Amino acid sequence: MSKPNITFQPEPNDFFKDLRSQVIDYLKKKGSTQKADYTFFIKLIILTIIYGVLYYNIITTHSLFTFYMSYALMGALSIIMGLNIGHDAAHNAIFKKNKHNEWLLHVFELFGTSSKNWKHKHIFAHHKFPNIMGYDSDIQQSNVVKIFPNDKHKFFHNFQYLYMPFLYMFYLLRWAIYRDFKDASSSSESIGVPVFSKKEFFKLLFFKLFYFSYIILLPAFMSPFSIWASVLGFFTLTVFGSLTLTLVLLSTHVGSDTEFVEPDQQGNVPYSWSHHIMRTTSDFATQSWFLTHLFGGFNHHIFHHLFPSISHVHYYELTPILKKVAKQYDLPYRENKRVVSAIWSHFKLLYQNSKQDSLREIIAS
Repeated sequence: MSKPNITFQPEPNDFFKDLRSQVIDYLKKKGSTQKADYTFFIKLIILTIIYGVLYYNIITTHSLFTFYMSYALMGALSIIMGLNIGHDAAHNAIFKKNKHNEWLLHVFELFGTSSKNWKHKHIFAHHKFPNIMGYDSDIQQSNVVKIFPNDKHKFFHNFQYLYMPFLYMFYLLRWAIYRDFKDASSSSESIGVPVFSKKEFFKLLFFKLFYFSYIILLPAFMSPFSIWASVLGFFTLTVFGSLTLTLVLLSTHVGSDTEFVEPDQQGNVPYSWSHHIMRTTSDFATQSWFLTHLFGGFNHHIFHHLFPSISHVHYYELTPILKKVAKQYDLPYRENKRVVSAIWSHFKLLYQNSKQDSLREIIAS
């Protein structure tokens, strides 16, 4: 049975119109476009150099500690580069010409993932239908965890707040060796799952082989350590990368105070598009200039969803405008002041969802 098309309500007021006007005025007064500025390219160069130095350490060091520590830092850095470079490129927020953004989007291939898969899920599922069950495939990727409160409850969900911290460590490993191939081999297009041609599947396979060659085989050949040490190094990389990624992603849409909106049988959502964004998205640590640039503006996630084509290098100055206008229109603005509180909010959600069915049974009885 096909899913109904999602329909948002008309905008009930001038919130988004006023916000957009003030954002445009600010950028004009600053003499800036909405695309990336010189700070982005300085950061790109610095991050690339650091990644290269870490890889050089892996293939040249005789210290096992340096070997594994370099792998671990490369894992975290690959996520940071993906957030800063690949994410903006996916939204055509770096260059004016889309083809130039496509070049930098391939940073995902450098890190063992498919840019086609990632962009499709992120743009055509998550950004179009944030926090809507059955449509936002970026939020719910596996039945192992129950994110949506009204999702089907399985017995093991009663313990998800206990086992998910460990499973999150394998997020990138699953992505690199399984999820991309699963999506690419799908026979028909669905929400968040693109159709791969034979050429695109060959491209996926080529870059997977390239990635595993330079991450595992080349270090095993050039370093004084065995291939099993390289395999363990790759595993270390995925664990640290997974923890970095989940640290950022879990803080934006899946907290205990987040609203999970359900459409009716005809696909009608109770809110307008901009009001839906305000109710389903959260920020964290927006007053930290360092975290903003480290995480590619992901901590300013509400503004990003409202203006995805604006580069993250502007978010630090533009989010205060969003806060002010939201307050004027009496709209909720959700922010955790610290990263730790944002992560804690997520595990509170997992706990709440683990007990939901039990609570219903108690109430019914």
